[in-house]
Order: sequence, then C-alpha cells, then structure tokens
Amino acid sequence: MNIKKKIIISFILSFLTILFVYNDYFLYKKPILKINDIKEKIENNGTTKEKNITQTISGTIKNGKYKGKEVKVINHTTTSGVYDEQLHKHSEVFVEVKSDLTAIGINGVKRDKYVVILIIIFINSIVFVAGRKGIKTIVSLIANIIISLLAILLFQKHARTWNMLILYLFVSIIFVTTSLLITNKKSKKTFSAIVSSIISFIVSFSLAFIIIKLYKKPIPYWTLEYIEAVHDYENFFYVTILLSGLGAIMDIAITISSSLHELILKDPTIKYKNLLKSGKEICKDILGTMNNVMLFTCFTSVIPMTFLLMKNNIVLGDAIKMYSQVEIIVILTSCINIVLAIPISLYVSAFMLHPSKKRKESI
Repeated sequence: MNIKKKIIISFILSFLTILFVYNDYFLYKKPILKINDIKEKIENNGTTKEKNITQTISGTIKNGKYKGKEVKVINHTTTSGVYDEQLHKHSEVFVEVKSDLTAIGINGVKRDKYVVILIIIFINSIVFVAGRKGIKTIVSLIANIIISLLAILLFQKHARTWNMLILYLFVSIIFVTTSLLITNKKSKKTFSAIVSSIISFIVSFSLAFIIIKLYKKPIPYWTLEYIEAVHDYENFFYVTILLSGLGAIMDIAITISSSLHELILKDPTIKYKNLLKSGKEICKDILGTMNNVMLFTCFTSVIPMTFLLMKNNIVLGDAIKMYSQVEIIVILTSCINIVLAIPISLYVSAFMLHPSKKRKESI
C-alpha cells in the first residue's frame, strides 16, 4: 500500500471516529446538557482579589428521556478556577434533571471528544513516523493498559489479603517482557534488553527500599493525592517509586542492547573490551538526556502545587517541606534508577550478545 492510500484511509477513519464521538450521547446514562446561552453575574470576593461568578445557563438535553427539552441550571465559579471552572457556550455538561425539567446541578464536563482527537493525533503520528514499528508500539500500549486494569481489579478484589508491592513487582516484570517482545521481535538483543531491564529495576528499587527503610524520619505519605483511599500507605509509595522509572529503564535497555547488537553486526570480530568501550561512549550520551526526561516529567506534579501554595503566601521552603517531599524522593530515586540502569544494561547486553568464545579470548 503506497503512502497516498495510507493517508486517505487514515483521514477517513479519523474523520468517522471524531464524527461518532461528537454524537455519542446515547452511550451515556447521565443526562447531557449542551449549553446554548450563558448569563453571568460577577461579584467581588471580600477576602481575596478573585471574583465570584454566577452563571445562569440554558441549554438542550441531548440524551435520555428528556432528550430535546430545554433546561436551565445555575453554575457557581470563580475567576481563579482552582476548585471549579467557567463554562462557555456550546460546552457539554452532565446534569441531574428533575421531572419538572429543572436541573439540580452540574456533575462534570463532557470531554471525550478532546481526548479522542488527541489519541487520533498520537496514533497517526506514531504510525506515519515509525510505520509497522509504530503499530507495534500502539499494541504494546494497549496490552499494558489491559495488564494495568487487570492488576487493579485483582488488587481491588483481594485488597486486604494481597501485598500491593509484591503484586506490582510481578506486574512490572510482565510490563517489561510484554512491551519489549511486542515492539521488538524475538531475538538476542530483545532478550538481553528484557534481562537488563528486570535486573536494573530490581537492583535500583532494592537500593531505594533499603535507604528509605534506614531513613529514621517518617515520610509524609499523607501529602499524596487520594492516599486516604489506600489502607497500605507505605507499599503504595513503594509502588509509585517502582513504576515511575520503569519506562525509562526499558528505553535505556533496548537502546544499549540495539546499539551493541549493531556494533557486533558491523564488526563480528570486535573485541569484548572494545565493545564495552564503545558502549560506554553511548551511555554517556544517554545519561544526561534520560535524567532530564525523568526530572521534567516528575516536575509536572511538583511545580503546579508549589506555585499554588506560594500564591497563598506560603514560603517556598515550607511549600516544599510540607507538600513536595514525597515527589522529590520519587524524582531522586527515578534518576538513580536511570544511572544504575545504564552500566547494568551495558554489561548484561555485552555479555549476552558478544560471542562467548571471542569474549573469553579478548578478556
């Protein structure tokens, strides 16, 4: 199939999917209100600079037994939008409707169309850039989502008897094996990447586990979001550490394994010491970029909360001490995971990929 046919098929499928999502009201049980008109009343807040906004909304119900009926509802919001949001004309919201066609309140905004558009852009980008490899990547993502859902359901069923940390140690191994086998065909370099990843995250996690256990001051688990819904605070935190750097570790393992594999293919007579030397140069280039990836990824959860606290006149040091300690621990352990994963992946891959006889001769 040529590139023009691929683009046309992709465009048609994307268009039909978006068209469906824009008209999928029948899939929802809760009434959906499409806003036709909004009248706003703005009042000053006596204690802060922000203003209170009362929105009188009128719209049409798009599904259920009241489909096509006109309904009015009141929405209370603020200019800051910290705990609520301002609605706009043509927005779609979930409402509770009484028999007299008055709405009690708004239960959320319907955003599935935006999510689907982003997913379509993401999928098309991967497929056009990476081709078949991109399709394998998408299959791998779907497989990991299914594994994650199964793990959550299993833990929900056995929450009081199963250990969360042990469950996710096994799940992590399944993640690594499944992802690398789907995205890369069965080969020596794939198996070396799997072994490297598993050894790396076990070693790095064990080190973090020991350090945290030896740390005498209590870690403020209570600052984690939704922690009250979890009865096992400590293991929940360990699982967060375990999963935070898993993707980066797999990326490092397959990159180093593939690089060494290519070096061996280019020069089958390459000595083991020279292979390690070349591998170390590759590792130096990976180290800085991967640590920055993890650093900025983790910062996305720290920076917004820190700025919000500082906006409420809390000193930077106190904001970090009170609410960001756990996130900083996760950032540091993730960076340590990457640093340890690089030499482990290098030596494991070199050992597994280099011919054993030539390795012994060259050592």
